[in-house]
Amino acid sequence: HQVHIRISDDAGSLIGILYLYRGMVPESLLNRLGRGDPDLFERMERVSEPGRRAAAILFADLEASGALSRRLSSRGYFDLIRGLTDLIDSSVVANDGIVGKHAEDGGSALFLAADFDGSESAAARAAVEAARAIRDGAGDLGPDELPVNLNIGLHWGSTLMVGQIATSGRLEVTALGDQMNEGARIEAAAKQGAILASKDLIERLAGEDAQAAGIDPDEIAYTPLGELDSAGEKEIRDAGAIPVAEI
Repeated sequence: HQVHIRISDDAGSLIGILYLYRGMVPESLLNRLGRGDPDLFERMERVSEPGRRAAAILFADLEASGALSRRLSSRGYFDLIRGLTDLIDSSVVANDGIVGKHAEDGGSALFLAADFDGSESAAARAAVEAARAIRDGAGDLGPDELPVNLNIGLHWGSTLMVGQIATSGRLEVTALGDQMNEGARIEAAAKQGAILASKDLIERLAGEDAQAAGIDPDEIAYTPLGELDSAGEKEIRDAGAIPVAEI
């Protein structure tokens, strides 16, 4: 896959060496990889080594996915999930986040404070704006006669263990910590396309970021997640005491 050629002048003195490389993967695959966002790849590379990092956490999930899969053809449901995945990823990337794991009908993302010059406020704002873009874009998914709602949970992790997992089958960034599990439970308590955000996330917003997000952290009233009618046993068990608000 490579050729080295010595280059000499007319007198036979070495001028240099030319290296020619051919990709080891098919060109069609390279073209697909080229669709990725270079800035996202750079953010992923910065966390190649696991470490404790502060970040806003986003979870998004399709509501009533079982009912939708039964009402749509297999191809129609596949197109819905493909559109949903693209909506989540593009919204996260556009707001300088890192795309996380995808389940069949949802996804997650991280917005590291380090990627916003250490500003926790800016990272929280980016998560809010990405969440709203996902929520607003959900209306364009699926056929007109079937409403599509994406429920979203936002949380903050101060000491998440964030790092890159690279194997022969995948390359992804993952995060571990109690707040990740709590973020998933916050999302599970959101209904009808709502965005539920924790107090820990909202109170990171300050100054221009709070104003741009249209949120006044000093005026919001919170409800413990366990007191929401939409909270199930797992949500109450794992995150029942966390104060949340719909934004």
